[in-house]
Amino acid sequence: MILRGEYGPRWWEVAPAYVGLLLAVGLPLFAVVWLWVRLGWWAGLLTAGALAYGVRAVVLRRREVAARNRRSAVRFTRADIEAADDRGFRRIVGRLLVRDGWTAKGVVVNGAGVVHLVGTGADGRRMGCAFERGVEAAGEDGPRLAATLRPVSAAPDDDGRDEPEGLAPLLLVVSSGRFARYRVVWAARNGVRLVDGGQLLRWAAGENLRVLLALDLDG
Repeated sequence: MILRGEYGPRWWEVAPAYVGLLLAVGLPLFAVVWLWVRLGWWAGLLTAGALAYGVRAVVLRRREVAARNRRSAVRFTRADIEAADDRGFRRIVGRLLVRDGWTAKGVVVNGAGVVHLVGTGADGRRMGCAFERGVEAAGEDGPRLAATLRPVSAAPDDDGRDEPEGLAPLLLVVSSGRFARYRVVWAARNGVRLVDGGQLLRWAAGENLRVLLALDLDG
């Protein structure tokens, strides 16, 4: 390899890794065998069980950390949002919800095929999310067909569980633009949270939805 101009790690560079691997495997095995011989089979089995439990806990912890890191890495830019069609826009919002600890399942809510997202948070709070795009950005305040939210409890995946005490369902309408004035009034009267284009960009850049909407102050 060296004669051909190709270089790899030398033996003294990889030796510490091999020694560490041998110790990690050999020492626990030696401890199990020693206890088996000195104290009896029960001591060896207990030690082996404790080691297996410890290894499993470490593996699960590493997986949890890796999953959390993957979720926290979910980011979207203004270009991503503007380039998305309705389905892509809904997928972006769904991934942001999952990143922040919510479940998000698409459900068809009417004969026109309109899809909302429904799910629950880590605290058991139910969530329903609808979408509006396009007209809001133009600043039109006149009447128009708008995405309205039916009660979350009417969702097909409702399992009949009661809401945690003090936590009303979270109802969201997310837009890539700004909301017309009448929609802001409608939302305030009906307990619906609006996420406009500016808030969406902050959310997509990494801000948690609970911080964005001050959800921890609810109740």
